[in-house]
Amino acid sequence: MSGMSGAVGGIGGGGDGPEGALSDAEVARLEAVVEGAVLLGAELEPTYRVLALTVEPPPGRTPWERPDDRRVQLLASPVSTMLVALTREAPDGTRELLTFEQEQLVDIVAALDAPVLSGRLFGQGEPRPGEWAPRFSLQGRSSAPNGTLRTIRIEVGAADLRFGLFARFDDLEVRDPDGTTLRLPS
Repeated sequence: MSGMSGAVGGIGGGGDGPEGALSDAEVARLEAVVEGAVLLGAELEPTYRVLALTVEPPPGRTPWERPDDRRVQLLASPVSTMLVALTREAPDGTRELLTFEQEQLVDIVAALDAPVLSGRLFGQGEPRPGEWAPRFSLQGRSSAPNGTLRTIRIEVGAADLRFGLFARFDDLEVRDPDGTTLRLPS
């Protein structure tokens, strides 16, 4: 996936976004909910330009928490930019870039063994060239005019692996494990 103009960028969004899309105020409240959450999965659906992140917030953080299952899925769409870097750090401190295909993103995040999210996720800038690695493991950019209003940036590590994901998108939805759209109360 060298660019989103092919399989990833073909469909342009329209209208006002998904019915369950969060407002700016709700995205700000979601930031507090996902602070310290465990990242369980990440997947890009290129045809519809949707990035799905599965996280498990700490206990007591969500207004809709189920005692048997705290997982929620964050759906970002339409994605216009996605940058991912996976590196392995050697004992001498040098970093080796590991490349993979977009279809392997699920397996890559699973190999990180449930890292904890920390720091601000939403509204962060795009990583500067060389900040994560000499180049990106996975990169895609759409030429569509939408998908530019919001950003998410995740940086986590496990053992000698470092994983960074940045995406630009317009709408964000939160869903429970059954696919029900969740809202954050005021």
